Amino acid sequence: MKKIVFLFLITCTFFSCDDGDLTLEEIDLTTDAVVQACVEEAGVTLLFKINGAETLILEVPNDLIINEATEDADTPRVEELNGAANCYYRSFDTNITSSYFCDELPSDIAVVLEYTAASGDVEVITTEVLVDGVVTEYQHTILLTNVVFTGTNGQDVRYNEFPYGTIETPAE
Repeated sequence: MKKIVFLFLITCTFFSCDDGDLTLEEIDLTTDAVVQACVEEAGVTLLFKINGAETLILEVPNDLIINEATEDADTPRVEELNGAANCYYRSFDTNITSSYFCDELPSDIAVVLEYTAASGDVEVITTEVLVDGVVTEYQHTILLTNVVFTGTNGQDVRYNEFPYGTIETPAE
């Protein structure tokens, strides 16, 4: 009987061990991470949020974030993800800074885990910021809707609504 119990415990140990794959149950860069941007190139605006070694990168066409107020909150400008717009979650082996995205030299920081938005939409609501009746800047609130992130580990993370954040651009 002791041998059977011992065999059972050994079997449970082998089948319950984690194989070491990195998994992610949710992407959470919504609280403290600030939306930043880099130089626009080839008709694309690069937005990103950094939280230590984690980032959420959003590439959108230049005509999505423009200095023009949207009609109202019910009619945002919309772009399809995995089309003209792309979104990536990346986890690195060390903390990174905005220079990772904005410098011209390639980086040698290793990506530990990556999720790519396979489907969904980017919605942008733009409002004017007025000071003494004069528009001084535009505030762009970015929301990802019906988004499915697919990881390099084969795992999917889904959101009906994922608030990406807000970025301000100066009035010209």
